[in-house]
Amino acid sequence: MADAVTHARFVGTDPASDEVVLMKILQVLRTLLLTPVGAHLTNESVCEIMQSCFRICFEMRLSELLRKSAEHTLVDMVQLLFSRIPQFKEEAKSFVGTNMKKAYNILWKNKRVQLKMRAGGMSESSKWKKQKRSPRTPRHTARSPSGQMEPNQSSTLSNNNLSGGVPFIEPGLSTSSLPASDSAASSISSPTTTDSGLDTGSKATSREDLSDLEQCSSSGNMAANASSLPNTEITSPDPQCEGRQVGPAQSVSVESIPEVLEDKDSVTEQSDTSSVHDMDYVNPRGVRFTQSTQRDGASLIPYGLPCLRELFRFLISLTNPHDRHNTDAMMHMGLQLLTVALEAAHIANYQSLLGLVKDELCRHLFQLLSVDRMNLYTSSIRVCFLLFESMRVHLKFQLEMYLKKLMDIITSENVKMPYEMKEMALEALVQLWRIPSFVTELYINYDCDFYCSNLFEDLTKLLSKNAFPVSGQLYTTHLLSLEALLTVIDSTEANCQDKVLSTGAQEQTDDTLAEGDAPNTDNTADLTRLTDTNGLTLPQTNNEPVCPPTSGHLMAEKMKLGRQDQGDNDAAEKKPSKKPHRFSSLLPNSQELLDIRTKKKLLITGTEQFNLKPKKGIQFLQEKGLLTTPMDNNQVAQWLRENPRLDKKMIGEFVSDRKNMELLDSFVNTFTFQGLRIDEALRLYLEAFRLPGEAPVIQRLLETFTDNWHKVNGSPFMTNDAGFALAYAVIMLNTDQHNHNVRKQNIPMTVEQFKKNLKGVNGNQDFDQDMLEDIYNAIKTEEIVMPDEQTGLVKENYVWSLLLHRGATPEGVFLLLPAGSYDHDLFSMTWGPTIAALSYVFDKSLDDNIVQKAITGFRKCAMIAAHYGFSDVFDNLIISLCKFTTLSSESVENLPSVFGGNIKAQTAAKTVFDLAHRHGNILREGWKNIMDSMLQLFRAELLPKAMVEVEDFLEPNGKISLQREETPSNRGESAVLSFVNWLTLSGAEQSGLRGPSTENQETKQAAILCIKQCDPEKLITESKFLQLESLQELMKALISVTPDEETYDEEDAAFCLEMLLRIVLENRDRVSCVWQTVRDHLCHLCVHANESCFLVERAVVGLLRLAIRLLRREDISSQ
Repeated sequence: MADAVTHARFVGTDPASDEVVLMKILQVLRTLLLTPVGAHLTNESVCEIMQSCFRICFEMRLSELLRKSAEHTLVDMVQLLFSRIPQFKEEAKSFVGTNMKKAYNILWKNKRVQLKMRAGGMSESSKWKKQKRSPRTPRHTARSPSGQMEPNQSSTLSNNNLSGGVPFIEPGLSTSSLPASDSAASSISSPTTTDSGLDTGSKATSREDLSDLEQCSSSGNMAANASSLPNTEITSPDPQCEGRQVGPAQSVSVESIPEVLEDKDSVTEQSDTSSVHDMDYVNPRGVRFTQSTQRDGASLIPYGLPCLRELFRFLISLTNPHDRHNTDAMMHMGLQLLTVALEAAHIANYQSLLGLVKDELCRHLFQLLSVDRMNLYTSSIRVCFLLFESMRVHLKFQLEMYLKKLMDIITSENVKMPYEMKEMALEALVQLWRIPSFVTELYINYDCDFYCSNLFEDLTKLLSKNAFPVSGQLYTTHLLSLEALLTVIDSTEANCQDKVLSTGAQEQTDDTLAEGDAPNTDNTADLTRLTDTNGLTLPQTNNEPVCPPTSGHLMAEKMKLGRQDQGDNDAAEKKPSKKPHRFSSLLPNSQELLDIRTKKKLLITGTEQFNLKPKKGIQFLQEKGLLTTPMDNNQVAQWLRENPRLDKKMIGEFVSDRKNMELLDSFVNTFTFQGLRIDEALRLYLEAFRLPGEAPVIQRLLETFTDNWHKVNGSPFMTNDAGFALAYAVIMLNTDQHNHNVRKQNIPMTVEQFKKNLKGVNGNQDFDQDMLEDIYNAIKTEEIVMPDEQTGLVKENYVWSLLLHRGATPEGVFLLLPAGSYDHDLFSMTWGPTIAALSYVFDKSLDDNIVQKAITGFRKCAMIAAHYGFSDVFDNLIISLCKFTTLSSESVENLPSVFGGNIKAQTAAKTVFDLAHRHGNILREGWKNIMDSMLQLFRAELLPKAMVEVEDFLEPNGKISLQREETPSNRGESAVLSFVNWLTLSGAEQSGLRGPSTENQETKQAAILCIKQCDPEKLITESKFLQLESLQELMKALISVTPDEETYDEEDAAFCLEMLLRIVLENRDRVSCVWQTVRDHLCHLCVHANESCFLVERAVVGLLRLAIRLLRREDISSQ
């Protein structure tokens, strides 16, 4: 059925009607693949179906509706195919065979067809029109019993597939347009192409040439559809059918369609052309159904992983921005389908797919990050997220490069870079940061790796810096940076909460499970019944037709095949991680990580010194104990190979030094040359350092190399000197082929010249000529890149090859970690930048939501600091928040109105007191700031009455207020003066003195209400729950407000003294721990007083109050 639909032909009438037919074809193909019977299609059939949809999707001359329909069809198909991947098994590489070559060519031929169409579809059409007015020829279709085309037929279809677009519709030679007239048809058909090198490396300029090209591209037992699929084509009537045979079953207006020869074995079947053609059926509308038979009785094998592998490879090829034939639409479509595939599939379990991900896919995606087209940029970021969310364990250095590229985009000063690109890069970071354990894995795998960047530390600094707006105005990028920082805080805080509540939650869970056994059993039974209805076939009722599922995902759910395999694959994916060599265990302790980071800093310093003067760098590392003394050549050689930060030029100079011959031997021994051809080994060798320019030095380096290579490969040449000569010749060939200065002066060497130069060098004999030709082609095709010599794409290729090489070594091991690991270490690194960013955003923002987000961030930081006992963090946080309360910065006269009218200041005050109540145990220096704020509230008369009224023995009611009124004599004098002043004032000023305005009264009431909600008295009453160290710091802060030489406020000192006494009484059960300090303070107040004053009076009363309550305690009664 798939073969019939993809090879159907029909008469083209008008574009609208033709597109209706194409839409029907799409529907049939979609239904065929997305129903359970689709599982029995072969690899080739699936590729034909996919190719048919691609051809429509990429043909821009079709209507947008049809192209979008093909696009959605492709999405569903890719979704189904990759959802089924757990059901397939990885095959041996040698098992791909001819059938997969066919499927491979189907997809890749399709791409070449599209490329030719775009390059030459319209530009050279006028040439063809001049050659022949009507390029259409009468054609007939005949298939041999083996399904192959007859060799004596013309190559029209080949032309069309190589030069046209959608081969379903073929007015004349064109396969890419729906013609409205003869002129339109002839203008679109363009067998000439401006595109060379895609199929055979030569330009096709005629129908015959194209036929030859197509025949060359067909190989072995490839089926007819291998290079020209799908072959569903529309033919238009042509009255000029000169001398061409028309099949008897065909309508007069329907042309028969010859197809290109695709199998040389079918030559013997020419005589069967007419008979086979007679067996074809053509319905009244002109749709031909051509017979097809299986060759050699081969069995039809259902599609599997090979089909998906080639489809995956094809999708990746569409995303290559350096392929000039990939249009933006093609790249976007490729990215969209890759997104669908990655969302549906467990690709990491299949090495053949994983290899494509590591190399081509990641490389194309990173290149797309540099384009200025937002749709491609955003799509590539989306695909990158899916890759690193699920496969980062296999992509260590790819992830490092990706994050560095994002950092470059965020910090770019290029005025041409759109603001949206920076915004998207920050959003990408935020998304990655939200992956559980992602930032922890960054820290362990990169910051704690000797030869990787400090990714987590650098990104944290970048985000913190980016949260500070230069202009003072907050934009989305600043808020996204803050959100990324808060993501780390959020996850750490959640893990701390889990640890605190884990015991109770576990007990509660156990109780719930014990009570809910029976209902769970029923639920399981219900689930079982539901699952049983999902068989391979779609559910069908008596009178309802079977409808195809609405998406590929739903179809995969219906098919329910290989679910057990799915579980096995998941289990395989969760296999234990390999332990990196630098760690003693899979979960090293914090001290070990600290030692590694210290060692890493020393290595970086030593590397910098080596890059200036190698001997000095080696000496520094020996002094620090990182390299042994005397120098161990093997150890140094390994360091030179492993350290990517080393200057390649300095490595070359150091190892080639005549004094370091033993080191050079050790250095060469670090390479694995066994099984490599000499040019391959030399490429590996020369990419590890910069080859010096002096001839004696080059000779030393090459002699050591060839001796080693010759030895490990079983001495393939007559002498070592022959290997040296060949290695030198390879270097000269590389210079000849790729050095632009040499190419300007001389014509590049040919393979014959290369062979001639090496004639008789192999011990007076010749080298193997095939080997020399292979070496020549390898060097000509791909340059041996000398480090630091090239720029642009050549350098990118070199850097990428180094990345892949490092990823294949033990350095590429990526450690996956459980959530909550090393939160202590991460918070130690992030709290400073995060609190700084929070403070800035809180201060500058006017948006209530952002202010609330900042406050939430402060609270979470406080909770984490309390959990880990970080007193310095909590003090810093309290000090920062106290500044925002405005209590310490405003004068006492203005404080009620300013504080009462500032919602942000009130929020900060509430947060300060709430955090002090919750986490006062770890508060140390911050008590001083809180007490300063309390004093300001006392001076502004904003404290609750209970805090300013204290116990007294002389007052009738036993209470006295610390906020004293003026004495009567002073009050009378001041009244007279006030009256005189009032008489001299203007009316407005007089009204101002009558009392505070209504607005001021309202703001003062708001301030009083806020302070009441803060409940500052709770700090006193609950001080008995404070840890002793925190209690001592609180008392020290209160005692600091004492009379000094001349400047002090008596009421302030009295207020602090009363709070101190109340705290002592609240802590009378452990008063012995603080009594000495309190006694000394009271003694100081009483003994050093020059005259009787209110403060001395309160000190004496306080001492009496303490005596009444504490004299019964034997430990302090004597004091």
